[in-house]
Amino acid sequence: MNRNILVTYEPGAEEKGIYREMLEGIANVYCLAAATDIERPELLNSADVIISLSFSKKEIDPTEISRLKNVRFIQLIYAGADNIPFSLVPEDILLASNAGAFAEPIAEHVMALTLALSKNLFSKYKILCGGRFDRSGYNRKLRAGICGIIGLGGNGREIARIMQAVGMNVYGINRSGKTKFPVDFVGNTRDMKKVLQAADVIVVTTPLTRETRNLLGKKELDWMKSDAILINVGRGDVIDQRSLYEHLASNPDFRAGIDTWWSEPGSGEDFILEYPFCQLSNFIGSPHNADHVPGAMLHATQLALANVKKFLLGEDIRGVLNRDDYINLG
Repeated sequence: MNRNILVTYEPGAEEKGIYREMLEGIANVYCLAAATDIERPELLNSADVIISLSFSKKEIDPTEISRLKNVRFIQLIYAGADNIPFSLVPEDILLASNAGAFAEPIAEHVMALTLALSKNLFSKYKILCGGRFDRSGYNRKLRAGICGIIGLGGNGREIARIMQAVGMNVYGINRSGKTKFPVDFVGNTRDMKKVLQAADVIVVTTPLTRETRNLLGKKELDWMKSDAILINVGRGDVIDQRSLYEHLASNPDFRAGIDTWWSEPGSGEDFILEYPFCQLSNFIGSPHNADHVPGAMLHATQLALANVKKFLLGEDIRGVLNRDDYINLG
């Protein structure tokens, strides 16, 4: 018997084609975003599986979660799960993220930020545009240096691959302290000091959980080399905001590149920073667009639907979330 799948967002035309191709004959697919106020309760009541971008309140109101009486599985299109109100979701519902779905473009973005900072591209460009041909000082060489990756999961492994391609050694941190991916060192959070002290480039790609909030604060920043480069494509709150600003302001040779911010505005809203990072010459940022490349959503949709299909067929699935990591996260 076909199951009912409820999609909480409006997929694009090509993504809808993937839904038809992968789930036709296996499940009935309905779209909550296109439903009327009268239709929404029935769709929620009859759903067996939910597919959502991030299960945020923009897609499904928290008051509607109580209607998910038949749902047994929620699959995210995105990797981040910090938007999910886990305390409201019944414990018998299995949830899975789409970790690593955007790994390739994110890894390229990390490399772009790293190169821009290590080669002084923006600071020298501004001087050049001001009429000075300033060749003083040195750029940084990446080859033979150490890249420390905090969060050696799907994104972290792809970042490791691209860093290794330019000749960097890779030290990784993950929860288990183990990996099958070929790196020069892997450890868990107990090895954080070792990795931060050794690394020339540190990339944060870990999700935001109860354990990782403010994982890098003043103490950890002080462990890093005075001229280290710190890149964050995980979540803003993994790094303590005030500590990072003060460290950058007082250590001009230290550099940072940020794609994921502590507070991100909605569409049409102004971007307001609590600290004036953009006035610093040793800082660059991008508007959380590391994964915005043509075809990225199609690839992520394929991976997510493959997981849903496995669930419906009773096969092992990937990316299952541990509720204890997120309960009372806020």
